[in-house]
Amino acid sequence: MIKERYSDHLYSGEMLAILEISDTPACLLDVHHQTVTLNRRLSTEFNINETELHLSNWLSLFQIHDRGEIYRVIHQSEQWNETELSVSIKLAKQRKNVSCKMLHLSNGNIIAIFSPQKQPTLSSEYSQQTYHNIIREPLPSSTVLNLREAFTARAKTTKTSQVKDRLVHAADSFPYGIAMLNSNWEVIFANPKMEDMVELTLSRYYRKKLWDLFPVDNHSIFFQNFLRAMETQETLEFQGEVQKNKVCMDVTVVPSEQGITIIAKDITNYKKHLDDMKKSEERFSLLSNNINEACWICAPEWGELFYLSPAFDELYGMDRHDIIKNPSLYFDLIDDQYLDVVKEAALIMTQKEHQVEFKITTPAGESKWIKMKGFPVENQGKQFVIGIDEEITKMKEMTLLEEKSRQLSTITQMAAGVAHEIKNPLTAIKGFLQIGAANPDLRDSYQDIILDEVNRIESIVQDFMMLSKPKSSVQLEYVNLEVIISYVSRLLDPDTESNELIVHYTCDPKLNGFYCEPKRLKQILINLVGNAIDALDEEGEVQIEAILEKEELVISVTDNGHGLTEQELLKLGEPFYTTKEKGTGLGIMVTKKMIDDLDGKINYQSRKNEGTSVTVRLPYRT
Repeated sequence: MIKERYSDHLYSGEMLAILEISDTPACLLDVHHQTVTLNRRLSTEFNINETELHLSNWLSLFQIHDRGEIYRVIHQSEQWNETELSVSIKLAKQRKNVSCKMLHLSNGNIIAIFSPQKQPTLSSEYSQQTYHNIIREPLPSSTVLNLREAFTARAKTTKTSQVKDRLVHAADSFPYGIAMLNSNWEVIFANPKMEDMVELTLSRYYRKKLWDLFPVDNHSIFFQNFLRAMETQETLEFQGEVQKNKVCMDVTVVPSEQGITIIAKDITNYKKHLDDMKKSEERFSLLSNNINEACWICAPEWGELFYLSPAFDELYGMDRHDIIKNPSLYFDLIDDQYLDVVKEAALIMTQKEHQVEFKITTPAGESKWIKMKGFPVENQGKQFVIGIDEEITKMKEMTLLEEKSRQLSTITQMAAGVAHEIKNPLTAIKGFLQIGAANPDLRDSYQDIILDEVNRIESIVQDFMMLSKPKSSVQLEYVNLEVIISYVSRLLDPDTESNELIVHYTCDPKLNGFYCEPKRLKQILINLVGNAIDALDEEGEVQIEAILEKEELVISVTDNGHGLTEQELLKLGEPFYTTKEKGTGLGIMVTKKMIDDLDGKINYQSRKNEGTSVTVRLPYRT
């Protein structure tokens, strides 16, 4: 650390610059030339546009009763003497009480440092007039020269050597690197922070030329700005890097006639952080600019868009910059029937991950399907919503074609099945009618067979009519489940009485009346219980159970009949597939259709030779 002859090189202009860096209001009084130089902080504080004032104009800023005391302190001849005054300054239409510390420098100038007024602590023997007397106290702790309380002289006279030591201590504790060069480019001072930043003990190179310590070719930006500051006598700011240890600095150069003062801040970590962010942004841009999906970032209230990827232009047929400026244009593209759905989905995306599909019409009139997926994120305490939009028009068209193809295949299959199922009874009817025509005596013996075949045809037609009924035909009524099950049991009694079959029924006591369509509900139970009875041999049991579970009515029909294999379970519901000798294969299809019409679900569980359980879940509307 260079400490020799420190005070000889700490010129008043440089001290004023250091106070400027520390954001301390101060000014420099040149008694010989009767001028006062204000730093920018003081000019702002006093609301003065000028930085140079005549001494008399500067004194006129103070109240009349303070000017005499200030004038007396200015003309004290003792060097390195520190004095503090409590003064009142006229600012516009008001007065402001401040504390003014005045320090006589060795070159005949005076530094005046201002700070907020402190309430003085006075003994009882002091009168009111002592309020404006000279108080021996240290400078305020917010000033750069007060680091480690550099000026703590409480005596009337402070020795020059004490002030020198305190200035050195202040520089030692300064958080930034400080160095001084004279006009010959010789190093005359550097604090420990500067030595750490350049990894060089500069005290060993006192009065050495700067280029002897740092090669000009490797540090050209430093030498260029140092030379420019010396020539123009203007304060300069720039950034540079020390080649030896790759330390990046934010440098301020304060020139004077005797040389320059260098104040440097280590910004290596800050620069690294910025570089990492830049690389991350470049990688993100590389990704978002080369995918077909449109990426976006917006505020939670959707009133502000922060980013739209280039894919947005092609996807929506609009310039993304126009959308960023006016986000409401985005919603204008959405078809009216989907607008409320999209807005509701956007609200959900502010809380959790969500997606929505909707249709848009581009400005060119092109219709497109869009799938939007978004989710909330938090960054540095701020909330955002990030998402991706992709076009799914082709996927929607393919899905529609598959559905139509599947419907056509089903219709074709059912048409073939209907033709086959109706053809068989028609053939029997035709044959028996022909026999009856040839042998009138035999007509009566074939009438029952003909009637059975006609009933079979009627059953097939009724099932098809049930399948063709629209869901809109559902008419809800208030029903009692026990009454409906009792009706089904009585209806199926003849089937159970002919064999030793038992039908059990249990109902959840919490079940009350609810809204449903009674016709469909009765037919569902008739089909399920009838199938269970048909699956039994001459002996067996059918268990009907109804419970309330999570706002759903759960009806289970279980039998201990011959059961079904896994392959048979998979085929259940296919048109005309049946395990019954006289079944049409449409009963399960009709049952499932009616359950779907009631917004319910059906599930089958079965094991061969053990039995089958059918569970129906319906909304419990009360």
